Amino acid sequence: MNTEPMPCPLRRTLLARVPALLWGAGLPAVTQARPASPASGGAPVVGVDPILVEGGLTARWWAAMARDLGWAARWAPLASGALLTQLEQGQLDAGLYLGHPHAARLEAQGLVHSRTVLARTLVYLTGPDADPAGIRQQTDLRQALAQVLLAQDAGAARWEAPAPDSALGALVARLTQDRPTARLDRGTALSRATTDKAAALAPYALTTRAQWQARSTPPGVRVWVTGGPELALPAELALPFRRRHPGAQLLLKWMQGPLAEGIWRSARPGWLPASA
Repeated sequence: MNTEPMPCPLRRTLLARVPALLWGAGLPAVTQARPASPASGGAPVVGVDPILVEGGLTARWWAAMARDLGWAARWAPLASGALLTQLEQGQLDAGLYLGHPHAARLEAQGLVHSRTVLARTLVYLTGPDADPAGIRQQTDLRQALAQVLLAQDAGAARWEAPAPDSALGALVARLTQDRPTARLDRGTALSRATTDKAAALAPYALTTRAQWQARSTPPGVRVWVTGGPELALPAELALPFRRRHPGAQLLLKWMQGPLAEGIWRSARPGWLPASA
């Protein structure tokens, strides 16, 4: 239980504004400031996927927690794969990551608990308007991705692979494990001129709807294929067995409460309900 007095109105105001100001300056605000902590000393250290940071969610949670609880989690941005490894080793008090196969393995091995889905975001395959891979008629993400990779192998298009330890990297590995048969459109000529043109075009890439909503749309780039609900990446929160922090369980309850839920709702359509 938090036995410290709640912050006065002036302090509440300052606590709410500090992360927003630092965020605007491009700094990882939530890892810098330290509001009042749980009575046991030190707010929980929570690994968080950078996609959640990029959209401003962590900054808004920080401010809301500081007002509501008098303390806020200390966010540590990490790719989901690396985050889960640190959670397994007990280096973090909690982990807020995107859907990754390592999470299910850790849960099955009894190394994490209280695994909870908080929201979901769809997956997009983006690429240049010119569409050198010829996927404009594709509606299946797996088939479209296979065609893009084939076009890259032939020098007709470029592909920007996500980091291997990211949630998107794990998804690409799963989708391409048994790469389906694909072929280039007849209109895609594998000439030197086509290869030179492809080098000048933006690459194809896998992104999330949350990232697409948070960023300015690059010129000459569009969404070509949207992954279905079965490929949506869940934002999950889990706690480790090897490290127990009294504030971590409270954080889990708070993240399922009305204030955190309101922040998720304000981020739609980039983020959808957990049941979507």
